[in-house]
Amino acid sequence: MVNIEIMVNIEFITDKLVSVSFDSGERSNLLSLGVIRQLTEVANKLAKNNNLMAIILSGGKQNFSFGFDLKDKEFLRLEKLGFEENRNYFQLGKIMCDAWENLSCLTVCKINGWCVGGGVALAISCDLRLAETAAKFYVPEVERGLNMSWGSVPRLIALLGPAKTKRLLLLAEKLNSSTAKDWGLIDSYLSPGKLELETIKLAKKAAKMPRLPFVLTKESVNNHSNALAKATSYNDQDIFSLAYGNLKGNFFK
Repeated sequence: MVNIEIMVNIEFITDKLVSVSFDSGERSNLLSLGVIRQLTEVANKLAKNNNLMAIILSGGKQNFSFGFDLKDKEFLRLEKLGFEENRNYFQLGKIMCDAWENLSCLTVCKINGWCVGGGVALAISCDLRLAETAAKFYVPEVERGLNMSWGSVPRLIALLGPAKTKRLLLLAEKLNSSTAKDWGLIDSYLSPGKLELETIKLAKKAAKMPRLPFVLTKESVNNHSNALAKATSYNDQDIFSLAYGNLKGNFFK
């Protein structure tokens, strides 16, 4: 495991409401394997807090995230490992997204700038997505010879339906905030100032709800909408390994 600087910040607004942000300090705010682990650890830590009712997740100051860092030094060393070891690494993104989706409290993703690839996968693991008016969305994986993984395909279909999911993934269409809202990818878009206020407003509204019925109802909704998710995305990492090996002209051993 590579030691990296802590990129994920946790700030408690009240005992029931917390803000989580991840920021590499770079404009692209890429998701390295190290950052993915940190976001997973944070989600697992917060899952143990039985008072928590809402989490606001945000990315970098300029952009939410340009997605997974294919030039991450730790990732590039995987070519020297065997297939089974690579398979374990390739599951880290899905494990992160599952951890965020499985949180019992309300999760509100606040999106500014570009939300790309793995950034989209992380955002749709949250319950709600609010974006600034200038935000843009793009999933270039297929366009670049890869597959959209991390368990995101069934989540996208649940939000967008099959046809629009195909346009987003297969045709790599770039969406502005207006189109993203029309398609169902985000819940609303606002000016930067209003975005901050609206995310806090929704989180505080969740914090006032009686916890037990809130948690049970969210669990019910998730179980219904995700009933086939594991059956259709269990081999994401294997497809990625195949696609990446083909792209590099050097299949993992």
